[in-house]
Amino acid sequence: MSSVEGLTRGKKNFQNWAWNYGMKMNAKVHDLSYFFWETTLKCNLNCMHCGSDCGKDKRGQELSANKVLSVFGDIAQNYDPKNIMVAVTGGEPLVREDLFDVLSEVSRMGFSWGMVTNGMLVNDDIVNRCYESGMRTVSVSIDGIGETHNLLRRNEASYDKAVNALKLFASSGKFEVVEAITCVNSQNISELKDMYKIFKGLGIQGWRLFTIFPKGRAEINKELLLNGKLLIELFNFIKEKRKNNSEMYVSYSEEGYLGCDWEKEVRDEFFYCGAGIHVGGLLADGSYSACPSLSREWIQGHVDEISFSKAWETRYKNMRNRHWMKTDKCVKCREWNKCNGSSLHLWDFKENKTKVCHFDLINSKDDK
Repeated sequence: MSSVEGLTRGKKNFQNWAWNYGMKMNAKVHDLSYFFWETTLKCNLNCMHCGSDCGKDKRGQELSANKVLSVFGDIAQNYDPKNIMVAVTGGEPLVREDLFDVLSEVSRMGFSWGMVTNGMLVNDDIVNRCYESGMRTVSVSIDGIGETHNLLRRNEASYDKAVNALKLFASSGKFEVVEAITCVNSQNISELKDMYKIFKGLGIQGWRLFTIFPKGRAEINKELLLNGKLLIELFNFIKEKRKNNSEMYVSYSEEGYLGCDWEKEVRDEFFYCGAGIHVGGLLADGSYSACPSLSREWIQGHVDEISFSKAWETRYKNMRNRHWMKTDKCVKCREWNKCNGSSLHLWDFKENKTKVCHFDLINSKDDK
């Protein structure tokens, strides 16, 4: 390592330390700025890698529109809705019949909202209804080209539907951000370069990538997981596209701490899991959590038991002080102060340790 490289690395490590110190202060303040609404667990697809194990046969009762709106009304009364972005997820949000009725009211309360969709139900009418009910951003899930996507989604029409959805949203010119979102796995990583060309040609603003983690049906299909070598291949791809492209934003989602070599190279900021700190959420059954990717052990209450604002101020303590997560290999890990146990959705309650450590995977000699 040259002296210049050493200085650069030292500077970056200090910046990372300062960032994490600031985030610890944020945990004490816990200003709510991002809120997930898991609209339903019903879905018109049955994907191999679904972390929520959603599907057509999910008959769990959805929270009524009135109760959903009571949660948003409570939040709007106690916090400034203009400072809170609502992420609409599922299942597949568009299968919920009263979706736009609810979101029109949410928008009128002052919230901004965006949606993640598989694109199966998107047509011109849906695009217009999204706009009329206040949607600002949309993410369409595409996990490969043609047969690869269709295999993962278990539907031979799903790829064409998803691409068409991106085209319709982008060509409408009605939304601030139209992006593709891709779950990178062993089956589609070889197609990233071609996917990039396709997405760029559609005129969308961004492409967000994340990596599959062992939860839901992905727990069964472990052959889809990336090893350290493939992770590095992915990060090199993202880093290159971020340096050389200004027309379409490419970024890696918050999926765990990566280490000094990759932090701020594949996404804008250093690693930070904001679950329960600035991110809250309402699950399909009325439970309060943070992002829907978290296991049920992270639930902090229910709409029938406590208001969200009261739960936000009096609970979520296990998410805001994470020192209890310093177990197993983390005890002696020199990266702990930058990682703090990694993302909460990667925590294994049965084993009482982090289920997936990206830093370990990247630096594992077994995968080199």
